[in-house]
Amino acid sequence: MPVQIIFVAPQRWRAQHVFNSNAYPPALRSVVDSCASRYALLLLHTFTLRDAIQRDIADFRRAIEGQRSDLERAIESRPDLESVAVYDGLAHLAEIHSALNSLKSFLDLYAKLMGKLVNPSNNWSFGKAIIDGHEVSGGRLVNALRSTSVETLARLADMTLDHSRTWITDAVRYRDQLSHRSDLDNMRHMQLPLHNSAPHINFDELTRPVMPNGQDLSEYVDGLLRNLAVYVGASIEMLPNIDRPLIAPGKMLAE
Repeated sequence: MPVQIIFVAPQRWRAQHVFNSNAYPPALRSVVDSCASRYALLLLHTFTLRDAIQRDIADFRRAIEGQRSDLERAIESRPDLESVAVYDGLAHLAEIHSALNSLKSFLDLYAKLMGKLVNPSNNWSFGKAIIDGHEVSGGRLVNALRSTSVETLARLADMTLDHSRTWITDAVRYRDQLSHRSDLDNMRHMQLPLHNSAPHINFDELTRPVMPNGQDLSEYVDGLLRNLAVYVGASIEMLPNIDRPLIAPGKMLAE
């Protein structure tokens, strides 16, 4: 039988800086590998989203150029109307949906890993729960961490709650909307103003897609990745039963 020499994608290699199964108890190998896989997928979709936006811009431009004469005549015939061309951008919507799915799946698996590191019988999740009167993503994990009465884990609970309130709960809400519908509430799609007077169409005025919170789509997803790296890098230091010389959280985002 031949010896396998395995090459991995750069995203998978970066994930190994934290989710190196050799740094964890052998019984947790499968969940550690699953965390690495989901984190690598988030890295991949963050990268491919940029290309998807550029493809959608090119497709939008081709569509407008193909109908330029008709558009210009229509605009000139109704000078009383203000017009704008809008492109829904299926390629970039697919990528953000994949990125958000990867994030949510990662958080579920990471919560499971946390629980098993504390006690092999634990079965923790990153599900929603009411904390201080508000439903937050990861609330179940926060409650589980608080129930241990371990000071380090209590600090981890507070940190998890802060991250959830700051960015995770919104990200999971966006993921749920894209999973159950075709769009995000209050997302501004790619747009191009159409002017009544010549030149009617100026592609320098094209605006990229903007998330409901007002951020450029690509910048938002880049921010998700940075926030997650901060959360994982800090939280992994608070967990027991890890061979720390075998991990390097600071390299999770290294190119």
